[in-house]
Formats: sequence, structure tokens, C-alpha cells
Amino acid sequence: MSEEKATIQALQDSDLEMIRVLDDLIELMIDKGVIQFTELPEQAQHKLLKRTQLRQGRRNLDLLEDEEKPLNY
Repeated sequence: MSEEKATIQALQDSDLEMIRVLDDLIELMIDKGVIQFTELPEQAQHKLLKRTQLRQGRRNLDLLEDEEKPLNY
């Protein structure tokens, strides 16, 4: 992989990580009452709700996978 491609990939990876940070930051600010969910633009509300649903679905899948793994004593 060329240096330029590696840099682009690193930036894309960083973008994905920052999206998660921003998700968590927005959730924290809402939980602490700094902002209200309804104060966000409607499109932002829809996008955040969709991501929350997708993340919750992923957590549910992870829990199922964990239950199926054999226990090591």
C-alpha cells in the first residue's frame, strides 16, 4: 500500500472513530440536560435515532454470540 493510500485509510479510520466519540458526546450532553434532543434539527434527530437503533441491535447480537460461547473454567 502506498504512503498516500495508507494516509487516506488512516484518516477514514479516524473519521469513524470520531463519529463514535460525537455520538457518545451528544448522548452525554442530552443525559446531563445540557441540550435537549428536540433542540436538534429534525434531520439530526432522525440520524441519531437510526444510529442508536443500529448500535442497540449490534449489542443484542453481541450478547447472543457471548451466550453461545463455551465457558472456560
